[in-house]
Amino acid sequence: MPKFGVSIYSISRLIENGTMTPVQGVEWLCENGVEVIEIVPFGIDLLADASLAGRLKNAAAKYGVPIDNYSVNADFVKETEEEFNAEIDRAKKHLDAAAELGIKTFRCDCAGFRRPIEMNTIENFVKELPGMARAYEALCAYAKKYNITILNENHGFHANGCDRVRLLFKNVKAENFGHQLDVGNYACVDDIPEIATKKMLPFATTVHMKDFYIRQNDPGDATQFDCSGSWFRSTGGRYLRGSILGQGDMNIPEILKVIKATGYDGNFFIEFEGMEDCLYGTKVSLDNLKRIYKEA
Repeated sequence: MPKFGVSIYSISRLIENGTMTPVQGVEWLCENGVEVIEIVPFGIDLLADASLAGRLKNAAAKYGVPIDNYSVNADFVKETEEEFNAEIDRAKKHLDAAAELGIKTFRCDCAGFRRPIEMNTIENFVKELPGMARAYEALCAYAKKYNITILNENHGFHANGCDRVRLLFKNVKAENFGHQLDVGNYACVDDIPEIATKKMLPFATTVHMKDFYIRQNDPGDATQFDCSGSWFRSTGGRYLRGSILGQGDMNIPEILKVIKATGYDGNFFIEFEGMEDCLYGTKVSLDNLKRIYKEA
């Protein structure tokens, strides 16, 4: 059976502003029905505080909840080999720290999600693909000592979309490499989420569940990269804004029906990015995930 969990990113605004400590955030998640947790370093600095990983792990263990994934942003599209190697080294430091959590998977970006849209052409992707693949192969080799699988997520506007992600998997030569399938992020590049999910499930090790409001016309308050409040635009120009899971415009029942039909039994992580109070939005999203999956 799959486990239904939450990425702590969903409540990170409270951790970043000091309303909650990271340990309190983990405790709140455990007290509100999670079966598994993803840690994201927004307000959670495992590199600066060597004892934090152990405290987070112990806080979750009190409730019998595993911390199974760690997610870090990275950008391996660099102009020089020195910059490329520095980014590899930075990711390895996060991997070292995250291993103390007892994680099984480590999600790492390969292309910065705030890249200007005009740079994210297919021509540039093909040109930059060998470097991305080389970065993942290096991280996979390094992660073997921890028995950790490195995950690529369809994140941002460059290394995203079914065709590009499949090309990446064709080029990465490593056994411990998998996909964190984010059902909402495929909408950022105008893939149809339920179709993209069906196409990419064979690669999926974990699944991010999120929902969006989607509009064709300008609703106002639109920026390009603010995913936790304002509307932002897809590559095709549609307007998207995070919502509570099951309350937005994505066909979440159909997506979960597709996933359930395959027998997928990995982790689900809620990634709430809506404008509502994040504790409320996260709790309702998790409850909806469990309910809709059961009904699928």
